[in-house]
Amino acid sequence: MGKKKIFFVFAITLFLVTPLVFFGCSGSKGSETGETPVAPADSPALPARGYFKGILPIPAAGQEIANAYAQASQSAEFVPVWESGVGASGFWDYADALESGSLVKSLVRGNGMFPIVHFSFIDKNPATGSLALKSPGNLPNATLSDPAWRAAYKKAVLDAVKAVKPRYLSVGNEVNRWYEQYGAADNDGNGFQHFVSLYEEIYDAVKTLSPDTLVFCVFAREIVDELREADLGVLEMFDPARLDLLVFTSYPHSVRKDKTGAVLAQPHNRPSDIPDDYYARALTYVAGKPLGFSEIAWPALDFYGGEQAQADFLSEVTGRLTINQGVNLRLLGWPWLSDLDANDSIGLLRRDGTEKTIYQAWKNL
Repeated sequence: MGKKKIFFVFAITLFLVTPLVFFGCSGSKGSETGETPVAPADSPALPARGYFKGILPIPAAGQEIANAYAQASQSAEFVPVWESGVGASGFWDYADALESGSLVKSLVRGNGMFPIVHFSFIDKNPATGSLALKSPGNLPNATLSDPAWRAAYKKAVLDAVKAVKPRYLSVGNEVNRWYEQYGAADNDGNGFQHFVSLYEEIYDAVKTLSPDTLVFCVFAREIVDELREADLGVLEMFDPARLDLLVFTSYPHSVRKDKTGAVLAQPHNRPSDIPDDYYARALTYVAGKPLGFSEIAWPALDFYGGEQAQADFLSEVTGRLTINQGVNLRLLGWPWLSDLDANDSIGLLRRDGTEKTIYQAWKNL
């Protein structure tokens, strides 16, 4: 999401979810070559509405996390799973944490939902706030072009596939934020083209190991920190045949400026301000792909129209902005179930667990 709150989300999940159950599989170590292919553990049937709903079950104040997951499962089919959410330090020990922990087996699948397993190579430099490469301690000065780093990242993804056999796998989150900062210069070891080549290498390796796993990386529809739309031209760098879905995070209320930094004459103050083709135009780069949202939200703040506008946005994003444009909507992920704190307004429920207007609309989709 590109916002500090996501770290708070991860911290909550890490604190509340204690590894309780060891569940085995064919093993989470080894080369992808010469191994028997594995099948995803999830085979969800598409609901009659035509797309899956998902949410991160952040509990309300005083609510047990098990109850939050059970509540989420009454109106959602998937849960995003992150490195920090299962107690991993980074991508390098993610598979071990997935295999030894109880989140996927007990809380997600145990409640009849399926996980979307997310990887990320992006960290933040705490001193400057700029984006930095996540890297294990033995590779302190790695770049995206570093062969040892690339091998470690690829191995981590394949190990995670073997550990929990996901149906949906994201190989990088909001990856175009890296492109927006670093570009793709030929002589830059951190140029975004190095991620694109690694992504496509990983895609092929995952398909060899688990042909039915759906593989993608997530793009940010907005550069939230800069209050503007992202540059969709980055999609031209990817081979559409190696994107099983086009998946976005989207917080369209953040769009206040154009790419030059000038304030827009008509910012997105209400859901109705969002152009009809706001999402559909991205599919011109990867025609025919299903569209998904790993995170999409509108706040319930008065400035943006309050709770009614938040509920209206849900209707707009499943109608006028996608399906009515001929878009094959596949995933609709709301960021979290309950507000993170008294200053948050994104959740479907208030911090005390009481329902907002959007909650009934969400359940009725």
